[in-house]
Amino acid sequence: MKAYHTKIKIRKPINEVWRVLTDFKSYPNWNPLVGKLTGEVKEGGTIKTHIIPLGKAYYPKILSFKKEEEIIWQGAQGAKFLLSGKHYYKLQPLDNKNTELFHGEYFTGILSYFLPKSLLQKMENTFVEHNEALKKRLENEG
Repeated sequence: MKAYHTKIKIRKPINEVWRVLTDFKSYPNWNPLVGKLTGEVKEGGTIKTHIIPLGKAYYPKILSFKKEEEIIWQGAQGAKFLLSGKHYYKLQPLDNKNTELFHGEYFTGILSYFLPKSLLQKMENTFVEHNEALKKRLENEG
């Protein structure tokens, strides 16, 4: 299994972070990772995500959608035993004015062992950019 994990502290309460994170219609305006997200946004639903750095659309299934807590989806390239990615956002309140976002992805399957480090680094860097863009969007709101 290969993975990358990022985190960032945002100076806003968890409900405000959740509001912006789940405003999927606004993603094209600020999100450098997921340019578009549509579909059944609920546990068990299938969504369509356009992943900007890869220039591809994926159709993952939402495994968890817990308000102000987490969003987890999983998609596969072909069959899950070949290559599967589990993408997560987890929010944790630090106090009533600050939130920590944990954001990453796990890759499993036979082909995961052959994912080049350069691709993983590119994706991790984009996750960091995403986190910073989310933080900026929230902290610069009126």
